[in-house]
Amino acid sequence: MRNSIASLSQILICFASFTVSASAHAAEQIKVPMTNDRWTTTAGKVDFVEFKGKPSIELKAGNYAQHVPTGAAVLKDLTFRNGTIEYDVAATSDMGAGFVFRRADKDNYEMFYLRPRPKCQEAPDCVQYAPETHGVLLWDVFPQYQGPAPLRMDEWNHIKLVVSGKRMHVYVNGAAEPTLKIGRLEGDASEGGLMLEGPGIFANLVVTPDAVEGLPSEPESDATMSDDRYVRHWKLSPFAKLEAGQMPTFADLPKVSAAWTSLDAERGGLVNASRIYGLPLARADRAVVWLKTNIHSESTQEKHVTLGWLREIVVFVNGQLVFADKNLYQPPAARKTPDGRLSLENGSLMLPLKAGDNEVAVAIVNNFYGWGLQMHFDDVKGLTLAAQ
Repeated sequence: MRNSIASLSQILICFASFTVSASAHAAEQIKVPMTNDRWTTTAGKVDFVEFKGKPSIELKAGNYAQHVPTGAAVLKDLTFRNGTIEYDVAATSDMGAGFVFRRADKDNYEMFYLRPRPKCQEAPDCVQYAPETHGVLLWDVFPQYQGPAPLRMDEWNHIKLVVSGKRMHVYVNGAAEPTLKIGRLEGDASEGGLMLEGPGIFANLVVTPDAVEGLPSEPESDATMSDDRYVRHWKLSPFAKLEAGQMPTFADLPKVSAAWTSLDAERGGLVNASRIYGLPLARADRAVVWLKTNIHSESTQEKHVTLGWLREIVVFVNGQLVFADKNLYQPPAARKTPDGRLSLENGSLMLPLKAGDNEVAVAIVNNFYGWGLQMHFDDVKGLTLAAQ
């Protein structure tokens, strides 16, 4: 009998512990009011409205030609690191309705946003993720972070973001499996505030800190890490202004005494100048940086390489011009595959190498969003690439 009573007591204690734990977990859920006192307007026009029966925030579209920014609002008094974020959103344009998290400041954060259109469930870029670093949204540097989704234009869509360390899963409109998986969040901050960016209407924002649903915090492994055909180690020059219509020449290469710094490739062999400089000049002005590396060849030979770049590129080998091209976003006809983003699909060339050491110098020109380089040999037989 005593054993039965003891067992019953243990069961009741466990049940009570579970109840307390569940209540504590529920208490962690933060329901954010869509009211003026909880939000700070940081750009454009923001209205607090009733939309389709829900108290909402409407962030109005801007007007680029008239220098009117799109509406944006920052949530007061909440710092987010990991957890689940859920909200309803009605997209009022085919570009926008962005949710920002881990906002360290106005120039550095993570962003998930919508690009609704007819047959969005078949579109390759209906939903997108991109980091903002040094004031530049790097949507064109990371084309892999986008995908189709069952979005409804001008209607409520339910979004769920599960954020854990360097990973994120996105669920759209009650999907049982992730609509979009981000294997590595590319922003520079591990925590920060929340912000809404239009055009769009948001409601029912709920944040549950640390509820990550078992999603690992470590990033997915880099599938290219063991590929020794990427040129990963470079020297980066200071940036300079380049006049309209001017193309870099080898005579413009900064001297050895200039402030060259080491710049190693990120995942996928990406040499990311945006991570260092952002967009250093006003968007109308062209900036140029130089990257250089050494390649040792056992013999005189030509090697085929594929290239990815943003936005203009000029390549010199041992002082000789060997390649020049552009990957512009406007006009649309000037976009390289895939749709003006940085990718090894952008182009290729034969690299002429002499026996011994070869200096490869690359000028990258930009006045748009991100800028960077990927360089990948078909094979590296007889070559020694620069080490870290």
